[in-house]
Amino acid sequence: MTEIDLNWISAISTACAMVASVAASITAILTYKFHRSLEKKKLSLLKEEVLLKNIQSLIVIFANIRAKAKEDYSVERREELKSLSQEINYTVIIIASLSSDIGTQIELWRVSKDSNGNNIPYVVNYIFGNLGTIGNNYDDFLCKKSIELREIQNYLFKKINA
Repeated sequence: MTEIDLNWISAISTACAMVASVAASITAILTYKFHRSLEKKKLSLLKEEVLLKNIQSLIVIFANIRAKAKEDYSVERREELKSLSQEINYTVIIIASLSSDIGTQIELWRVSKDSNGNNIPYVVNYIFGNLGTIGNNYDDFLCKKSIELREIQNYLFKKINA
């Protein structure tokens, strides 16, 4: 009878070890999935942070364009406006690579024309860069484009908080 008891004890011990092994395996799998989920969320947050920084950079670049446009015409001013225009193009490409949705909105913001047929590349490069003029018409254009840009930024904030 002692042999039977030892066999049963051995069998029960083996069964308990098997259950513990299965539980450890399940815990390891769940831990791995949880870790992957955290990494994806972390990556998403980093991506959204970089996207937000680039939109804010675009706002700063555009504010610099508005400030430069109000200065008297000079070759320096023209070169700085050209440089700022190139920065806008570069930043738009970065934004589009981070989010196709926001990138599309930013690209439309950049190239869409107002009722007078003006868009950002035309006004910045041709009107301000070559002609050196800014009147209320162009000031209104820049103000409207600034508002549109802030609306895109607000959309991104809502998207991040959703």
